[in-house]
Amino acid sequence: MSITPYQYQLLTQTLASIRPNFHGFCTSWYNQIQHYDLRMQIPTNVGQLIIWEHQIFDFVQNCVMRIPQQSNLLHYLQKQRGTLLFMGTSEKDISVLLFTFTATLKSHLGRHFTTAAKNAWNKALLLVENMLRFELFKKTNIVGLQEFKRAQQQAN
Repeated sequence: MSITPYQYQLLTQTLASIRPNFHGFCTSWYNQIQHYDLRMQIPTNVGQLIIWEHQIFDFVQNCVMRIPQQSNLLHYLQKQRGTLLFMGTSEKDISVLLFTFTATLKSHLGRHFTTAAKNAWNKALLLVENMLRFELFKKTNIVGLQEFKRAQQQAN
């Protein structure tokens, strides 16, 4: 699964749109996250939240920058593995964070969050989610060719 140049452009444009008010974006996102029972540790005091906001923006920006070269994205996510495990991140947490991130994008961008932009973010976040699931939990939705052939033979 790869991102087209047009989708990459949409990702960078929407990220640039929310950057000036990323604090407001994170406040909305944080409020949405509070509706879910996350296992991971998310800061609760204002000082920690401001630091977290900067870390989140850096993380998102680094992921978006690396999406065209998926091996670079995977390498970056591998470097983040320790931090995410230290925070107690679960598989469910990843899904919730990415779902609420998209919902917050829609809320903040309004009519500028076009179907094309939504599709670009969904594709990018699915890619990140799959890589994180593999890196953190060694789970994948990719079936190897040999495994597929073996399953086909067993079915026959």
